[in-house]
Amino acid sequence: MKLVKLSLGLTTMGCLLWVLSSNLPVSSNDLISESGISNSVNLKSYGRETPKKLAGYIWPTTGVITSGFGVRWGNNMHTGIDIAGPMGTPIVAAASGVVAFVGWSPEGLGNLVVLRHPDGSVTRYGHNSQVLVRRGQTVEQGEQIALMGSTGYSTGPHLHFEVSPQGTVAVNPMGFLPGYLEANGMKRVAPDSKILESDGDGEE
Repeated sequence: MKLVKLSLGLTTMGCLLWVLSSNLPVSSNDLISESGISNSVNLKSYGRETPKKLAGYIWPTTGVITSGFGVRWGNNMHTGIDIAGPMGTPIVAAASGVVAFVGWSPEGLGNLVVLRHPDGSVTRYGHNSQVLVRRGQTVEQGEQIALMGSTGYSTGPHLHFEVSPQGTVAVNPMGFLPGYLEANGMKRVAPDSKILESDGDGEE
């Protein structure tokens, strides 16, 4: 079994969080056994369902998923996911690519960074407090590109993250990202993770 152990350590809830690094689901019991988390914690494990074309994306920041993809607030279509965290939390490239746009978004996303990837897909990173890259710059997966903020139409610091497989129409990013754990109703994610290989003897 292959697991990813978040390098952030313990959360404020006292739970050591894990996310999946393989396409196979990992049971809550396995996670509890590996991490020592109490059985009283409400945990749900989620496998990764990653289309082959966009396999290999990582989470673009650390935080809690506060809003998903889809229609919300009546007929308003939310074309990405929102990941909330402290102001200034690092935002990193979900995949390697070239910076296609840096500037103010007319769509309410504030300071926006757009990356175009070698397969033609596009990722968008909105509401940044500060942008750390320039247009035309090549970035590697995991390279910091911005700081989390609350610019544009926003009620608090968070990242609005979008994925467009063909570079035009946005789709649900959750299908292209690693798995995550839900603890006490909160979906926490992080890109700066350490892969742990288990050879069956219980040692990391």
